[in-house]
Amino acid sequence: MGLLKDSRRRTTSVQWPAEVDAHLDLLVRLAADEGIPMSRAQMLSALVANASLSGPTVAKMVRRYLGQLKVGDLARGAPRSEDLPQVRHRGRQRTHPTQTN
Repeated sequence: MGLLKDSRRRTTSVQWPAEVDAHLDLLVRLAADEGIPMSRAQMLSALVANASLSGPTVAKMVRRYLGQLKVGDLARGAPRSEDLPQVRHRGRQRTHPTQTN
């Protein structure tokens, strides 16, 4: 058996708040700072693969996202980005986050 990271792929399209997207970038940079270079897709895969399968735990996480987190909450307490390595993402580079209402 091979590693999960090397198994068959599925392409998805995700739309989410720009602040969540920036938080994903921060997580990738934190991993790079620990000597683990990875892509955004690999980080998302790692987060999902390691998520709790406890119904109450998942419900608590979803309730927090849907009803408690406010704009700016993710940035509060985050490490200063200038203290972390820059990470170059493969693929087309966006010049600014997509805005949807």
